[in-house]
Amino acid sequence: MQLQENVPVGPKTTMRIGGQARYFAELMTREDVEEAVRFAKEKRIPLIVLGGGSNTIFADGIIEAFVVRLKHDAVTIDENKVTVGAGKILASLLNDLAAKDLDLSPLTGIPGTVGGAVFGNAGQGASRPSPIVASPIGTESMHTHATNAATAGAGGIWISSFIDTVTVYIDGEWKTLTKDECHFRYRESWFKDLSLQTTNYQLQTPPVIWQVTLTVPSKPATDVQAEIERLIKRRIETQPHIKTAGSCFKSLPDGTPAWKLIDAAGLRGLKIGGIEVSEKHANFLLNVDKGTFQDALSITKTIKEKVPQITGVEMRFYAENGRIAA
Repeated sequence: MQLQENVPVGPKTTMRIGGQARYFAELMTREDVEEAVRFAKEKRIPLIVLGGGSNTIFADGIIEAFVVRLKHDAVTIDENKVTVGAGKILASLLNDLAAKDLDLSPLTGIPGTVGGAVFGNAGQGASRPSPIVASPIGTESMHTHATNAATAGAGGIWISSFIDTVTVYIDGEWKTLTKDECHFRYRESWFKDLSLQTTNYQLQTPPVIWQVTLTVPSKPATDVQAEIERLIKRRIETQPHIKTAGSCFKSLPDGTPAWKLIDAAGLRGLKIGGIEVSEKHANFLLNVDKGTFQDALSITKTIKEKVPQITGVEMRFYAENGRIAA
């Protein structure tokens, strides 16, 4: 592990906000992960695992934390079983699998890494996932079958729909967890739950997701690529793509999209400091003019006050002490 000090982390996020991490390292091996966890405990500072940098905003100034980024991005394929490192860029994985007649196209357009997607159970659609059955002979009915009662529902597809197991380093041990053990819900997981509970960083560090094994449906490469291109075009038409952290708020439990509530409250286009509610999609915040950590916190707080039905915030705000501020 090559340790760096006082490294700018704002440029490593999609919102481009934030100062410098006291310590930073890229983790290439399992040994690097173990060393990073030991170092954070020895220094008695938070360990922050950064994926692709979406849904993440760092405080301005020095963040007293050890920020790490996993670079393990190996992919192995055995028929419909795909094992992939947490550092793999999700969009790259989709294209790699498409070339092998494997269809992960429902996750098109989701930014960041595989590990980050697993951490937050990334996906798209309504607030209750629709499970998928992977079949080596095709995917004609992949959206209609329920494979797990814990994720049954209508209207959304999430990375958990494809997951078999997740390998993670926690409490000084390497563990391989089944999907059920990960407790995936709408944009939530056991990993995310635990990271929010690790407030005493001297005693406990958050879980580090190392790799995931997926079951991916088969489909002709030309069909998969065409669907990826269609979904990318749709995203470009409906969502902003400049200095944004992605969706800011979760949909309501009944499936009502947060953007509809924000729009109904007349907040589309609201601007505080350098941060603005997107005119194109009201659930996206844009850094339009050198926005700061406080600008982002303030506009998020204003939206929550004006739209009290919204309770779930997607973004993670890391304060100068390295802990989650909102």
